[in-house]
Amino acid sequence: MQQSLRKIAAGIALALAASSASVMFDAPSAHAAPAAVAPSGLVYTVVKGDSLSGIAAKLGVPMADLLALNGLTRSSVIHPGRQLQVPRGGHLPAGSPGAAAVYTVVRGDSLVRIANRLGVTLTALLTTNHLTKTSVILPGMQLAVPAGGVLPAAQAPAPTVTAPSTPTTGERYVVVKGDGLVRIANRLGVTLAALLAANNMQRHSVIHPGMQLVVPAGGRLPASQVVTTGVATGSKVDTVLAFARAQLGEPYRVYAAGPDAWDCSGLTLKAYAQVGVRLPHYSAAQAKLGHAVAWATEGIRAGDLVFLETSPGSNVIGHVGIAISATQWIQAPRAGDVVRISNIPMYRVVSVRRYLP
Repeated sequence: MQQSLRKIAAGIALALAASSASVMFDAPSAHAAPAAVAPSGLVYTVVKGDSLSGIAAKLGVPMADLLALNGLTRSSVIHPGRQLQVPRGGHLPAGSPGAAAVYTVVRGDSLVRIANRLGVTLTALLTTNHLTKTSVILPGMQLAVPAGGVLPAAQAPAPTVTAPSTPTTGERYVVVKGDGLVRIANRLGVTLAALLAANNMQRHSVIHPGMQLVVPAGGRLPASQVVTTGVATGSKVDTVLAFARAQLGEPYRVYAAGPDAWDCSGLTLKAYAQVGVRLPHYSAAQAKLGHAVAWATEGIRAGDLVFLETSPGSNVIGHVGIAISATQWIQAPRAGDVVRISNIPMYRVVSVRRYLP
C-alpha cells in the first residue's frame, strides 16, 4: 500500500515539474525585441534647425519607426549633415537629395510634349502621375519625372531653401521671364535685404522663371500673381477660403486645429466648420466624405480638398489641403513650416473631394 502511495506521489511530482518546465519555455520574454522596421532605401540628410519629430513629419512616418530604424531615442542629438534611413512608406521632402524631380507644366505643354522633353515614354509619365491620355493639365501643375527622365535646363532644381529666418507672409512669388532680384523686391514693396534674408539667398544667387520665392513680411504680391478663387463674394466656398487665407504664416503643430497653430486636417476641418460642414480631424477620414472629383479629367475647383499619398505609388493618404485654383492650394505642410500657398504636387494626388454644391 505504502509503495503504491509512493509511486502516485512520484508521478504527481514529475507531472508538476514537467508543467513548470513547459510554462517557463512557452512564456514570452518581457524584453522581446520589437518588430524590425523595414527601410525604404531612401536616406535623409539632417539640415540646420531639424528635430527628430520634425524629420518624422517631413518624411511622413511615425517617429517611433524613425528612431527604431536608426538606433535612436527621443533624447538623441542629431547634427546637420548626419544621414538617417527613411522607414518604408516614408518619402523625401521636395528638394532633398534623392527626392523625385518635379516638372512644372508651362503654357503650350501637352502630355506627349512633356514626355519628349523629359526623355521618357508617354506611358511612364502617365503611370507615374496617375494620369490618362485624356487628363487635363494646366500651367503651374507639378508632375513627377519618371525614373530615367531628365529635367530640361530651364527647370533644373534650385538650391534647397530652408525655413526663413525673417518673418514672412506665407505667400510665394513666382519668378517670371525678365525678373531680377532687385526688380522682384520692388514689385513686392520690400527691401532687397529682406527678400534675400527670407529666401536664404545672396545678391548673386541665380533665379529662373517658375522658381518660387518667399514673400517677406510687409510685402504684397502684384495683382498679376494674386490667385482668384473664381467664386462669387459671399458664397460658402469664399467663406472657407477667406478663413484659410487668414491663417497664412501661422505655424504647423501636430494635432493642432487653431487658433494660432495648425496641422493639415486641423486647418481644413476648421475652415469648413465656418459654413457648417463638420469634418473629422484626420485626413484619411476626411477623404471618405463629400463627393469624389474626377480630378484628372474634370479638374480641381476652388474649395475642393486635395489629398496626397505619403509617397508616390503608396496610395496611403497622409496629407490634405484646400484648393484655391486648379493648380494651387493652401496647406499646413509640416513641422517647422507655416500655413502657406503653394503649387499642388499633382503626382502625389490620390483623391479630391467636394463638400459644397
